Amino acid sequence: MKKFLFLSFIIISFSSYSQIFVNDVNRVAVVVIDYCVDENGKRYDIKINQEKSTYKHKGWRQGCIENFKNGKLFYPMKMTNKCWQSVYYFVNSKYKTYQLPEEERPKCKVFHRGKFKYENPAYSKTIMKRRKNRQIEKGGLGGRQVYKIKWVNDHEYELESIKMPLEKDKHKEGNIISVEIIEILNDKTYLYKGHIKNDKNVVFGLITKL
Repeated sequence: MKKFLFLSFIIISFSSYSQIFVNDVNRVAVVVIDYCVDENGKRYDIKINQEKSTYKHKGWRQGCIENFKNGKLFYPMKMTNKCWQSVYYFVNSKYKTYQLPEEERPKCKVFHRGKFKYENPAYSKTIMKRRKNRQIEKGGLGGRQVYKIKWVNDHEYELESIKMPLEKDKHKEGNIISVEIIEILNDKTYLYKGHIKNDKNVVFGLITKL
């Protein structure tokens, strides 16, 4: 059985992302799938976005396409007559249980406020502004998203979804997202992992302060 076929056991349905642990990336790479939804909620024009996809393994890339085609959209009738993207994250296996060393945690205070961007080609147009108790994200397909932010300690914070402008995301309002900084690359960039409370699906990514 080819490696990419295991994807079908990992994800049956999806929202906007899925995560797989591998050993051939330094930290995080992505496969971005572009697709459109017609007036009947059916997907078409499904293809890998070559420009935004940074994970190059052919088997896994094919697996992403097959998995996406076999999966189901949560709210297809809220996505009609528009084009979207789905993101598959490939994360180095060592980060599955990786934690930021205790002596480095105070360094995270520099990330508590300011302007930031995602180091992810899928969200290259998204800019976030982080204040004392608000985080606002603008740009990209998601529109203007508003979160309440609460720092649990120096390296961990919670985001409560306050405003999701897209109809397909309205059900996310009120969600609590737990985020942990697990590695500091330099004085501007960190690696995080986050998950919605009561959801086992974990997302990893890099954020840079502008």
